[in-house]
Amino acid sequence: MMTGKKLDWCLVGFIWVFVVVVFNSTVEAQINKIELSIEEVADQKTPYLNYPVGVMVQEGSGLVLISDWANDRLVITDQKGKTQKIIPGLGGPVGMVYDSDTNRIYLTEQKTNQIRILDGSTFSPVGELKIQGITLNEPRGLWMDDDRKIYLVDTMNSRIVVFDEKGNLIRTIGKEGMGNDEFYYPRGVSVDSQERIWITDTLHHTVKVFDSAGNYLFRIGKGGSGPDELDRPRYVIVKDEIVIISDYRNNRLKIHNTQGELVGIIDKIGGDHLLNPEGLWIDRNGYLWVADSGNNRVVKLDMTFLMNREAYLASLLSEEKIDEFLKEAASLSPEKRQQPEISALFYAAYQKKDDLENMIVEAENLWMKDEENRSNWSEELGKLYYRKATQSRAVQPASIVKALYQKSIQYGYKKAYIPYIWTSFLMLGGSNLFLIALFIMLLVLLLVLYRIRIARTRRW
Repeated sequence: MMTGKKLDWCLVGFIWVFVVVVFNSTVEAQINKIELSIEEVADQKTPYLNYPVGVMVQEGSGLVLISDWANDRLVITDQKGKTQKIIPGLGGPVGMVYDSDTNRIYLTEQKTNQIRILDGSTFSPVGELKIQGITLNEPRGLWMDDDRKIYLVDTMNSRIVVFDEKGNLIRTIGKEGMGNDEFYYPRGVSVDSQERIWITDTLHHTVKVFDSAGNYLFRIGKGGSGPDELDRPRYVIVKDEIVIISDYRNNRLKIHNTQGELVGIIDKIGGDHLLNPEGLWIDRNGYLWVADSGNNRVVKLDMTFLMNREAYLASLLSEEKIDEFLKEAASLSPEKRQQPEISALFYAAYQKKDDLENMIVEAENLWMKDEENRSNWSEELGKLYYRKATQSRAVQPASIVKALYQKSIQYGYKKAYIPYIWTSFLMLGGSNLFLIALFIMLLVLLLVLYRIRIARTRRW
């Protein structure tokens, strides 16, 4: 027989599994096919990719750059996977970033321990970027933030090196060890909109997050194959509210929000399984490119439902899928949730459900945040509070109804003045006073009419 304590733990476990299954089914339902698979290369001597590790879509041109690691070359294709150019003779190419300001591509070469500089138009090597006072040992991941600072994962030295485009060292983060700010053969790095640094600590089976100064904040995952676990994670990419991790040994991608909460897991697309995924890239249209290394290919997945959240949520509203909208929108972070464009979507959803209370909440938020349309939201709030006051008259004390009408007046709804005055009058004495006042007014009216009649009689 199961004890109460064991039963509680079983129940918790069941709920956790249920939540993860729901998350997974939602994500996998959206990603039901591979949009594009790049495996072949227009090269008679070496016509196939061999363990691609890195992938990047170049800003502007839209060209796809693939680090064909085992073939020691860079393969450039168009968006349909047609080979445009091949750069051979590289030493184990891995991470890439494109600096549009200088039209340069920086590429890490793991086997030769260097950062190669390529021309952004011809993709031809034009030099090497050396970092002041730094000797690299099997560098891998690379990232450039909005301020054009470059972050390099110096894997075998178990550290992150931060520098500018001229090679001037800004700082290093970490060293080999077991502490929160230490690593064991890290591989991937990405920087989010809050300037937090996300690093895959590969042999510690976790992703660690640091602030812009390199101070440890929190981590995602631990060793294992469960929903909240990782097995030798390789790369990570962050865009907006979404974090995607290539969970290498578990042959899957893990999707989290920027608070670290699990959103979904992708291990297969339709009937197609991932195998040892490595590099990741999200293009400006919201598509995810994955170096599916064990399958010797690069695949393109439609992640627009996560990457372009406003557009996707708006499409659910337009299709009258209100409950699905509210379910999907529940995964938004508190910061995202407060943005005017998101609040406007919630307002539209609650309006379709005729949910007056939540309509007022969203309209209040929009009145505060949406300065450009504040007068419109003020008018809307006036109507909403008037409606709430009117509905409350039969069930709420007069004081509450009066306060609601007063709110309506504060937001400029003039129609609320009369019921506000009437409610105030009732609070002073109610209907008896009204009858007395009405009787007095009738007497005064009769007296006036009598005097007018007398005056007319005298004229005749």
